[in-house]
Amino acid sequence: MKSGHNGRKPTILLLVDRRQSRTARVLKELGYGIMTTYTADHAVAICVNNRVDAVLLDQPHFIETEGWSVAKSIKMIRARICVILVVRGKVITPELPEGVDAVVAERDHDRLMQIMERLLPRAGTQAAACE
Repeated sequence: MKSGHNGRKPTILLLVDRRQSRTARVLKELGYGIMTTYTADHAVAICVNNRVDAVLLDQPHFIETEGWSVAKSIKMIRARICVILVVRGKVITPELPEGVDAVVAERDHDRLMQIMERLLPRAGTQAAACE
């Protein structure tokens, strides 16, 4: 597992709809720092007050209301943060919702790791590849 900014391990915020997240277990086993929340408002507050490298949004939390979503709110706070939408079924379309940098199926942990390797900051760099 690579290090992020200044040699620290990347921190991932999980916005999930259930207490037991298989994705959280996999990420912890791989050495990522994990923060977990269960509400969109709390996710935004965490991003305001903490150094977060990526946000994984569980599909039930990605609701667009009048053209706005939690992904857009997070990007307003930190434009360069990586936002990954985790969907329950297959990824059907290559089109990304606004504010989302990647979409991955919930059970496709190999693909999630590939996406995170591509998007997260590398040791010695100042920012992630998400913009």
